[in-house]
Amino acid sequence: MRRMLEQQIDNLKKEFTTMGLNVESAIRNAILAFQGHDLELAQEVIENDETINGQETHLEKQCAQVIALQQPVASDLRLIISMLKASSDLERLGDHAVSVAKATKIFENEKRDAEIEKIVIEMAQNVQKMLEEIMNAYEVLDDKKAIVIANDDNQNNEYFKQIRKLSLKEIRTDADFAESGIDYLNVANHIERMGDYVTNLAEWIIYATKGKITELGRNDL
Repeated sequence: MRRMLEQQIDNLKKEFTTMGLNVESAIRNAILAFQGHDLELAQEVIENDETINGQETHLEKQCAQVIALQQPVASDLRLIISMLKASSDLERLGDHAVSVAKATKIFENEKRDAEIEKIVIEMAQNVQKMLEEIMNAYEVLDDKKAIVIANDDNQNNEYFKQIRKLSLKEIRTDADFAESGIDYLNVANHIERMGDYVTNLAEWIIYATKGKITELGRNDL
């Protein structure tokens, strides 16, 4: 019985890792598409989102099945629940990657600003790095590393402030830039939400290792 449970948990881990790699790829390609005005790559990100959605649904069913049939206790149960919840956060990360990809198409007919775009790309690359690191931390359930990664989200907030400041400045000086400015803020908002979901993943690592729900960024660890 124990050996079967361990095998099933190992299978869940592999599925979760594969889903994470697909989301990492979606974010990476969405950034590249936006940066290089690559409409073909943007469309690829949009179409591949169905794969991520399907993985989330399948992983959810598999987690529920293991819980129902094997009735795991303590640390095993926490790990399964953490993957169940974290897969939902990964799916939402994929959704925001799609939104960034769609923005590539929107900006085809709008003014682009090199200074604003540079910060948008830096912000997106920071989120991409956070996701790669949190998936590595998930493999070994490194709760200390999870806390460090979650703190990196503060940088995304700073990026967003810079983008907002520059966008509003350009809108004030050039009325024709209004639509672009709003769309840059929308893109930045999607990337900021990505950072929030990576932080959620870090919190699920804390749950799996310590058995407590906590909001990272507060002094309650």
